[in-house]
Amino acid sequence: MKNNATRTIRSEEITIDVRICAALAANRGGEVYLAAIAPDMELTIITLDEAPDILPCFEEDDACLNLPNTSLLLCYNPAQVLKMGGKHYLTGPVILVRTNMDGRVISLTIDEVYLFVRHEVA
Repeated sequence: MKNNATRTIRSEEITIDVRICAALAANRGGEVYLAAIAPDMELTIITLDEAPDILPCFEEDDACLNLPNTSLLLCYNPAQVLKMGGKHYLTGPVILVRTNMDGRVISLTIDEVYLFVRHEVA
C-alpha cells in the first residue's frame, strides 16, 4: 500500500542581532550580561549594572517568572501588568536573567538568548 501523503517540514527562522552575538561571544566570564526588551525597545544585551536603569525595581520589588525547563527568569515590574478580560498583559520592560544553582545571577549565553527569542515567537 502506497502512502502518497505530502510531508511538510517546518522550521522557524530566528534572527538575533549580530551585536548581541558579538557581545556574548566576547565575554570570557568577566562581565555579567543580561537581555532586556520592552514595548518601545528592541531586544538588547545589557550589563548587570544597567538593569536598574531599564527596570528600576530590578532585584528589589520585581517579579520573576521561570521559563520552564531552564535556569532563565523573566523579571518585570508587577505594577506594569494590565488585567483585561481575564488575561494579563505586560506593558513595561522585561529583563532576561540566568541564575546558577545557588540562585546568583550569571551571564547569559547566545544559546539562552536564542531560546528566549524562540519562546517569544512561538
